Amino acid sequence: MKRYAQQSSFETEVLTLPVQVAALLKMPNIARELQKLGIHGVDVILVPGLIRGDTSVIADATGIPTFKGPRYAADLPTVLDALDKVKLSTVTPACDLLREELQGKALQELELVEKNRESLLQNPGNMTIKELAFGKDFPMRVMAEIVDAPLMPSDEIQRLAKRYVKQGAALIDVGMIAGESRPYDAKRAVEAVKGAVNVPVSIDTLDPAEAREAVSAGADLILSVDAGNVEEMASFASDVAVVCIPTNQREGHFPKEVNERVRFLEEIIGKARQVGITRILADLVVEPSNVLRSFVAFREFAERNPYVPLFLGSSNFTELIDADSVGVNAVLACLSSEVGASILLATEKSPKAKGTVRELVTASKMMFLAKKRGSVPKDLGLDLLVLKNKRLRIEPYNREIESEAPVILATEKLEPEIMDEKGLFKISVDHNNETIVAIHISNSQQDKPSVIIKGKTAENIFSKIEEMNLITRLDHAAYLGRELARAEIALITGKEYIQDSQLFKN
Repeated sequence: MKRYAQQSSFETEVLTLPVQVAALLKMPNIARELQKLGIHGVDVILVPGLIRGDTSVIADATGIPTFKGPRYAADLPTVLDALDKVKLSTVTPACDLLREELQGKALQELELVEKNRESLLQNPGNMTIKELAFGKDFPMRVMAEIVDAPLMPSDEIQRLAKRYVKQGAALIDVGMIAGESRPYDAKRAVEAVKGAVNVPVSIDTLDPAEAREAVSAGADLILSVDAGNVEEMASFASDVAVVCIPTNQREGHFPKEVNERVRFLEEIIGKARQVGITRILADLVVEPSNVLRSFVAFREFAERNPYVPLFLGSSNFTELIDADSVGVNAVLACLSSEVGASILLATEKSPKAKGTVRELVTASKMMFLAKKRGSVPKDLGLDLLVLKNKRLRIEPYNREIESEAPVILATEKLEPEIMDEKGLFKISVDHNNETIVAIHISNSQQDKPSVIIKGKTAENIFSKIEEMNLITRLDHAAYLGRELARAEIALITGKEYIQDSQLFKN
């Protein structure tokens, strides 16, 4: 702790009490020890944030203002250097207050943009779809696609739409099936989405028949218009927004070279305007096999057409790389922000892409704040740190204590052969409803569950199991704790959970 405290510009003194674990300290005990020491010349006392209770007990005993410091010593320099910016608490750890302060500041900046939407919409390059404002002066909006919507019943379409909007999606895209024409399903799917959520809805098809039915059902945006369908689309698309792409799918034409692609898209947009389409976004198309060239094309088009909003399908790449989506989406959002994208299309078709909507929503806000502040996307109050830590907070292991107690090497132990007399548990994760499920099966009736316990955390479920007296053996309790903890990690990270199997590769 002394090492961390010395990293701050504040003059500090660290007092160590004879207790190995800070969480075991009690406020009255600290108060008595400090009274014995008779400390003087101290302006503020900070105690470890892990200690339970109210520090007012110490302040009353010493006459010195006392507050909770951070939970971990590694955060001491940050807390000490922010003493003049944050009002410390007698009950809440300082690290939580700092995090809340940063998050609050970030959210205020984002809210201010939305409050000023009407004045910002006067600026070139901004526009609306329904009530949603987007463009150069707004954070990138995330559109979540319901992939292969025609193959789903309407209630499943609605469930996904609600889930994506809850995760922050600003638009919902009805994804049709390439190579098929299903106008009835296009209309049904759009109606289902509009009946479930109050956000703009797009139809993802190049088929004019599907697009026509979707627009009649209330679709607000068409993906996509190209050289092969622009005239047919224009007959019913004059009142909706469209995304133009540099292709002619009917002839199989898609320019690879950057300048040719940009010019071809400009020609299609010019044609669209001639036939009465006025609300246009541009998508240069992200090629999974040549991402750099794709972003260069976006940048080139944006420089030549600064007031045409850009639509970018980032999941074209996320879905086709065997890497965790959170880092991939953070980098794609950064690149998208640099080229000036206004809307990002997110899909969660494959298991490895689950969480993409939430990740892109957070990443988009981060990039907007960084651009607005003229900074790198760091220390913004928002982050995408899921499996890694921003800074290490662990205390180094002190091997000297091994001289004071026996050291026993733990070896692998087989599962207990003796069954718990109360029965066994089948643990699973319901990712759709974001819950952990513990199914109890009694020894007397093994053909059906005796009770099913659901919860969001391992701790809550185990507490309920204990409360219901469904466990009697210590080895069974240890086993359950391990499996429930794995299930909670799987729920948080989106990993699949299989009971008795490792979550991560060794």
